[in-house]
Amino acid sequence: MKILYLITHKYSPYLGIPLIFLLVLKFIGFDGLYGQDSYEYLRYSKAIQIYLEGGQHPGSFYWPVLYPFLGSLFGYVFGNIAFGLHFLTVISFSISLIYLYKTIQLLYPEKSSSVFYYVLIFGLFSPYFLKSGLVVMSDILASMFVMLTYYYFFKSYQKKNSFASVFIFATCALMTRYATLVITLPVILYITYLVIKRQNFTDIFIGVFFSILICIPFIILQNDNLYEGTSNYFLNSWSFATYFSSSYETVDGLQTYRFPNLIFVLYILTHPGFIFIGILLIVFTLKTSINGFSHLQKVVLIPIIMYLAFLAGIPFQNIRILGLLFPLVLLFFYPAFIELTSIKLITQYKQVLGRTCIIIQLLMWSYTFNNVFKRTLFEKQLANSMSFYQGNTLYGFDFDVSLQGRGLDFKYQNMYNDLYVDYKENELVLFNPTLFTKQWEGENPMKNWEYIKQFYNLKTLENFDNGWSLYQIKEKE
Repeated sequence: MKILYLITHKYSPYLGIPLIFLLVLKFIGFDGLYGQDSYEYLRYSKAIQIYLEGGQHPGSFYWPVLYPFLGSLFGYVFGNIAFGLHFLTVISFSISLIYLYKTIQLLYPEKSSSVFYYVLIFGLFSPYFLKSGLVVMSDILASMFVMLTYYYFFKSYQKKNSFASVFIFATCALMTRYATLVITLPVILYITYLVIKRQNFTDIFIGVFFSILICIPFIILQNDNLYEGTSNYFLNSWSFATYFSSSYETVDGLQTYRFPNLIFVLYILTHPGFIFIGILLIVFTLKTSINGFSHLQKVVLIPIIMYLAFLAGIPFQNIRILGLLFPLVLLFFYPAFIELTSIKLITQYKQVLGRTCIIIQLLMWSYTFNNVFKRTLFEKQLANSMSFYQGNTLYGFDFDVSLQGRGLDFKYQNMYNDLYVDYKENELVLFNPTLFTKQWEGENPMKNWEYIKQFYNLKTLENFDNGWSLYQIKEKE
């Protein structure tokens, strides 16, 4: 009976479908590891496990540590840290959807008949959001904690009970991604005001107590770098001028984009990769709010505006970072969706339109996920080919991180971190000069490459896809 209940329960698609994606992708060779950030989370999760088992301290970490800390614990459950991190992301994706559903039901009980299909179609099958929910990154875990923060805020506000859960989940969000502070700050300030006004200081004591407990892994693991977040290069490069820029020279080299940041941050509201009826929903939002937004909409709109204004001033563009806000965007758009679907023609064909929307979004997800899938397969193929050269010194950039993450034994020398001048005979170089010429001109990766070409001969050992080659260094005669 319990199994039947789970299968037929209203939340089961939000749990079952992502898990099916996880298992199918695992079966066809995708393990969730994609790009340098994934491998850094994997590396640090392994280091945490070693520390928990009595080994050396894992050292400093660029990001908050809650995601790799939980990943290391899930690694014990599954016997594999990489799968533990992957599962953590997928289950966080499911919980985000469930609490988006619960929040809409809580706020709009008289209009909740369409909430199941709204969250299913535009939440679960959102191409970019679904993609984020299937890779080893901390974004979806952070998004889940943001959604939990707002759910418990609205629930506690309506029932006039304890706000302690809000403080706790906001702290979890911060310990996962620093940027979530901008999203949760409005409700933190508001409930602090309410708690003081009501003189219910127990909420603060409970919230602070459990928040400190949540921060313990961060304090222990980052004891030498507690203020690393405030020294972030991109945070310190924040500027209003960046709102109108589309090209930046940063520590990541030269980055040129199609649109200025002020346009880019609006992708979360309008881009088909997030919600392909977004423009329609904006129109209906303006139509239904001609006399002003409701109190509920203002509570959700304020963090959306704050976060987008914050991101627009940072000199980079990353779809992933926008996604932290996506459940709140769907929450904000729900009244407009109800108005849109009340049109007689749409009501008449709602089942056909619903299936069509799912198909369209799955096609868009397939398109956007294809690059992720191909890179992961290439990383695995590269690791297989490079395994025959283990034991050597390897100079590289980009894919050297994935080789290290997949356990290959090289003496790794990253061409971004340092300038090298003392190369030895038969040492190896894995590089793609065509890919990096523009972005990294005048920076360490290209400086190292040009130095090697000038003072040494390079013997090509293997050519890989996409312009990558493995070279062996030879002394010039």
